[in-house]
Amino acid sequence: MTNNKFFSILFISMMATIFANILAISSVNTLTYATSSLGESIQQSQQELQSAINSQVQQSITDTINNINDSNDSTINTIASNQTQNSTGSSIDVIKGGITSLQNDPSDNTTTWILGGVYRMENLSSEAPTFNASFYMVKTDGNSSHSHDIYDLSLNTPIINNTLSNSTHVNGTTTVTMKDGPVTTVPTNITILGDSAISIWLDPSKVNNHFGDSPIYGTQDLKCVDTPAYCK
Repeated sequence: MTNNKFFSILFISMMATIFANILAISSVNTLTYATSSLGESIQQSQQELQSAINSQVQQSITDTINNINDSNDSTINTIASNQTQNSTGSSIDVIKGGITSLQNDPSDNTTTWILGGVYRMENLSSEAPTFNASFYMVKTDGNSSHSHDIYDLSLNTPIINNTLSNSTHVNGTTTVTMKDGPVTTVPTNITILGDSAISIWLDPSKVNNHFGDSPIYGTQDLKCVDTPAYCK
């Protein structure tokens, strides 16, 4: 009887131990699974957060580049606008300055004429620009002083902008006042030389070679504008 009781107690003890081990193993597996799931969830959240950060950073970079480009375009436009003006108030659409030229008399190679005056050209960006010039003409010995005017410019070809030579060519006809009266439809070429000079060619055959066979030259500056006190 005593032996049976001993074995019964031993059997119950063994079963309790086995059951406790089973519960322990189950708890470990459950904890491991929970830990693994939590790790995966954290990893997924980190990936989503990193993706969102990358997207925001990329958008910020794109916006910054666009703002820089817009700012540069605005600065370039402002600089270009400022550079259209020179010291005499001339611009791309208005050119004015002084006629300062020496012309040889074709009938007498020893005689030179001094030309001095002013000109103004407007509406260069249109299809109907205007050109007006008025200047004195006198021999280098001070004799034979007289004056001429050029006006009524009419284009016969579009204005040509030559970027290679930094020049603008205006071809057409003008009216030129002469001793016996105005001469109309005189073939005329006006060349704007950069932002400093200008040349005016009048067909010699239409004005009796009065200005020789070379262009009349001028500047794109007026001292009466720069130093008005000298012109009072």
